[in-house]
Amino acid sequence: MRIIATGLLCLVLVVPSWTNAHHSRVTFFDMSRTVELAGEITRVQWRHPHVRYWIQADPEFGGALWELETTPPSLLERQGITRDILAAGTHVRVAGPPSKVAEHAMEVSHVLLPDGREVLLHTGRAPRWTDKTVERALQGFAEDAVRAAEASADGIFRVWTRPGLAGDDRPPFWLDSYPLTTQGQAAMAAWDAVTDIDTGCTPKAMPALMGSFWPIEFVEAGDSLELRIEEFDSVRVIHMNSAPAASASSPLGNSTGRWEDGDLIVTTIAVDADQLDGRGIPMSRNAEFLERFSLNAEQTRLDYAITITDPTTFTDPITLTSHWVWRPGETIKPYDCIETPDSWTSTDIQLLE
Repeated sequence: MRIIATGLLCLVLVVPSWTNAHHSRVTFFDMSRTVELAGEITRVQWRHPHVRYWIQADPEFGGALWELETTPPSLLERQGITRDILAAGTHVRVAGPPSKVAEHAMEVSHVLLPDGREVLLHTGRAPRWTDKTVERALQGFAEDAVRAAEASADGIFRVWTRPGLAGDDRPPFWLDSYPLTTQGQAAMAAWDAVTDIDTGCTPKAMPALMGSFWPIEFVEAGDSLELRIEEFDSVRVIHMNSAPAASASSPLGNSTGRWEDGDLIVTTIAVDADQLDGRGIPMSRNAEFLERFSLNAEQTRLDYAITITDPTTFTDPITLTSHWVWRPGETIKPYDCIETPDSWTSTDIQLLE
């Protein structure tokens, strides 16, 4: 069953600041402190999972080589912050919270350019040195790309993206607290936020990837649907109206879908993941997931709800909600993730004393 699009609503995308990325900022960076230094950018890594800069600090700031981490590149690019703004050889002043796990490493949020302009690498931050900031502009789309997207859109089958912060009524995806069983509480207490989390290119499992800030797209694939998610180039296969062939568990699990009054209903089992959301909330292999994807009347918004039943971990089922919006012309871009051998993320991570 496919639903034909009948309307169009223009919505603005403003990427939220990096708070639910592959690893938690508060785990690895001391958000109560701010480091400021000046020096020359010696190297730029414009790749996922995070943009990285290496800066040779000026003598007055100790003269060390610093590694700086910031927002993922595709999120910056969608706001008009391109890699050429901060190129190797540029002398800059930077500020941000210092690392908890490595010397001479930090998360950079503010950059002052030689011409006096300030680059705000996170949204929602006030300028630190000047009101003359590099303009953050929503990425536009070519007219032919917009027209092509409008012509091909067919109900749920289009690219969906996250709404903007301005006027955004989307609630937080993750809950503030969970109804944990005794076993779930013990598993959470044993979790180590530093050593038990991935800092590289390992793709997210269900249901964590459904909280992604990146665009998603539904595509028909024979008797199945594919849910393509830009983050980590993930692809979920949803077997329609029939159970999937028996297989071992996997990070994305085995999913079966059906149409119900125009909504897509997806049931998923056999998810091979120990964590719900990367913040220490455990999840057992017995967890079952029931998802509902619902279009609004104008077919410009896709509402989402997922109910997770896991008697091993939760005393009651939990439900998470979110939504995406349609911006004709948006596409799924290659995620292009790369591990960084000489980064703090490649070391045996331990908190600094």
